[in-house]
Amino acid sequence: MAPADPNRASTARTRRHRAAGAARRDALVQATVAVVAEQGMAGVTHRAVTERAGVPLATISYFFESIDALAEEALRVFIAERVRVLTALSDALATTDHDIADLATLFADAAAADRTQSMAMIEAVLHAGRHPGHRTAVAAALDALRQVAVTTLRAAGANDPETTAESFVALIDGFALHALAAETQQVDRIALRRAIQALFLGELVAAGRIEDATHLAAQST
Repeated sequence: MAPADPNRASTARTRRHRAAGAARRDALVQATVAVVAEQGMAGVTHRAVTERAGVPLATISYFFESIDALAEEALRVFIAERVRVLTALSDALATTDHDIADLATLFADAAAADRTQSMAMIEAVLHAGRHPGHRTAVAAALDALRQVAVTTLRAAGANDPETTAESFVALIDGFALHALAAETQQVDRIALRRAIQALFLGELVAAGRIEDATHLAAQST
């Protein structure tokens, strides 16, 4: 039997070490997003994050210069992922036929599905309002959401989806924001679906698509 190659064994150990390090770093970032969603940026402390990530207290110092650096990286990663998901959704909507009522249900369900995502995005917007250096990244996420709205409204028959997109986004964000004060802190997906359908109805009537509007109204009851 040939003797073991020490270089190969060393390379394997290095790869495992790097993979474990990357996993711990990612755990810190994801834990920070969760803490931001629950407690805001002010709640991001060494103890809160490491307890959430299930790692030793000193782990943050190994990967980041400061707790603030970790918080900034968490927001950057969160927003980048948000942009990726929204862009993929926009692309899918642009290439697939959807029933108008189904579009309303799709967005109502998405808005109600992940409270952590909604809370983290709201905190990111608030943080950008106080820290101008982060406005570009947050604006990219909001622009991606508006593009999804444009694609959705176009699929729903809107005459001027670019103009109505702002109202569509404000409607969804408003429900998410108001849900924070509700006892359950959950978006009322039925109420949101009806609100989106009402917006679609107005667009269909304005476009002269009365038959489609009547059909959607029948599904809204």
